[in-house]
Amino acid sequence: MFIAVQLFAGKPPIKFGKIDIEDLKMTVYEPDTSAAAVVLCKYGYFNGNQFEFTTVTRIKILKKAGVSLSEFSFPGKEDMQVRGRVYNLENGEIVEEKLKKESIYKLKITEDYYRLKVALPNIKVGSVYDIETTQALLPAEFAFQREIPIKYCELVLESTSEIEFRKRARGFGRINPIGSDKYVVEDMPAFKGESFMDSKENYLTKFEFDILSISIPGYYKGFTTSWEAVNKMLRSNLYFGGTLTNGGAFLNSIKKEIEAKYTDPYDKMVAAYEAIKQVKWNEVESLYASESHLGGAFKDKKANSAEINMMLYQLLQKLDIYGLPVAISTRENGRLHQFYPSLEKLNYMFIRAKIDNDEYLLDATEELMPVNMLPMRCLNKSGRLINNQSGSWINLKTDKKDKSAIVYNLKLTKEMVAEGTMACSRSDYSAYYFRKDYKGFASDDEFIQHMEMEHPGLRVKDFEVNNIDSIYKPLKEKYNVKIRNLAQQVGDMVMINPFIYERVNDNPFKLEERKYPVDFAYKREKLVMSSITIPDGYTFNAVPKPTKIALPEKAGSVLINYSTNGNALNVLYKIKINKAVFTPEEYAYLKQLYALIIEKQAEPVVIKKNQDAATL
Repeated sequence: MFIAVQLFAGKPPIKFGKIDIEDLKMTVYEPDTSAAAVVLCKYGYFNGNQFEFTTVTRIKILKKAGVSLSEFSFPGKEDMQVRGRVYNLENGEIVEEKLKKESIYKLKITEDYYRLKVALPNIKVGSVYDIETTQALLPAEFAFQREIPIKYCELVLESTSEIEFRKRARGFGRINPIGSDKYVVEDMPAFKGESFMDSKENYLTKFEFDILSISIPGYYKGFTTSWEAVNKMLRSNLYFGGTLTNGGAFLNSIKKEIEAKYTDPYDKMVAAYEAIKQVKWNEVESLYASESHLGGAFKDKKANSAEINMMLYQLLQKLDIYGLPVAISTRENGRLHQFYPSLEKLNYMFIRAKIDNDEYLLDATEELMPVNMLPMRCLNKSGRLINNQSGSWINLKTDKKDKSAIVYNLKLTKEMVAEGTMACSRSDYSAYYFRKDYKGFASDDEFIQHMEMEHPGLRVKDFEVNNIDSIYKPLKEKYNVKIRNLAQQVGDMVMINPFIYERVNDNPFKLEERKYPVDFAYKREKLVMSSITIPDGYTFNAVPKPTKIALPEKAGSVLINYSTNGNALNVLYKIKINKAVFTPEEYAYLKQLYALIIEKQAEPVVIKKNQDAATL
């Protein structure tokens, strides 16, 4: 039967383990000579009789940067089979090495969801390797594009009356249908990512699959026919709805402590949120709990993301605070589509609490994040509120910003070394990221060493950081500093860089045209004020003109202002990005904005020793 099916489907373009020596001799991929590696061929085949999907991928390593492709991970089921072979050319002969079972690691996320990690042996520049995976039914997706070019890709989907499924195309590349069951792409260029994009998964050329139903004589099962059906399936799932409603007696003592201390519902919510943080996140993102009861995870003080947020849900319920789970696809995993329901696409959950008419989004996995502020991974347009009815959509936008204000108060010595203070106030995401980085250092000395290494010419004499543990307050920093490269002597003139370490040197937007949105995730605001006193005997020879730039519809702005008073130079730099997402049509405005910032910040303030002082 399998032979007949293969004949009907056509001859596969690749066979696992059958390699051409010319592929090993290949040293460059002509359509893209910069490529570190290339997919020579990728073949996906769904067997409609055996209900199996097999993928064979052959990759050539062309440069040292491509060697990292020897280690990778991907989602799958427990029964997924993986084979791998590595080929190298040694003394004109093909040397083959098999992927060992101990180099395939399956990490259990839930009862029916695993993450497979693979480490291929002896990969080096010039290697070619084959990877074959076989699984039941269909994968969540089949990609015709990745971050390295693909020479040839073919997908065959045999029709079957027993399995009803839906496929939808994503991305900007053309997928060529051949007949009713075959799809081919040739010479697919590498996907070029850029700064401030949400996820390449939203823009890669690929098919996404959802199984709608399985109907075999004597058996029928429905799947994701609608988002309402997804809601029902999650509520009835043992490791989602079952866990949410399963006891929670282990939280009773915390409930009593909170109620003894607080009467206001908001204060109770904050206390519950902070109390659950005693359970540390194990860095596993999940929609489901790994066990149907959370008592063990609470006792171990370590859990996956779903288990931590489910504990929070249970504690809020005990405190009579209305909350519901929100199921999402994380930012890296790609956005949900409102018209194409997909249980497979959901991979994370957190809680939405409601007090009177105010709503709060709560993810207790991040110790340093306050109430109603979501981690970047959760800021992915929209999610599904899971309730006992049909569910509903929820907007994942945030009104929190990356906000900072930096004040330099410096005095230049005759040796052109700047001495003085640097103070900074941070709020919302700026404060969160600083706290997270600061906590990662073993000591203050290590923190300062890193800071000085990251800022050439800087020496910190002493410093203080306030509110480092008060996550509901702005974070304050103050440093006594010396800066040796603020001013540069050029002949009889001195060039001053008044933007110190806030100068933008590289435009994050380089593409001539961008096909996908610019996604900052949240609004941004930075204020820099520099007060620099020049030495006696010097005068200002050239001061750049002030600049003000505004994007259409007040989407963003930049202000650069200069003023002098005697020996004092005052510079104000303020940049505001007033919305999180910009369309591809707005890309040119952003690119121009950053180009102008770079141009204006490159204009130095010039001082010169006055003639009277020079003759003394």
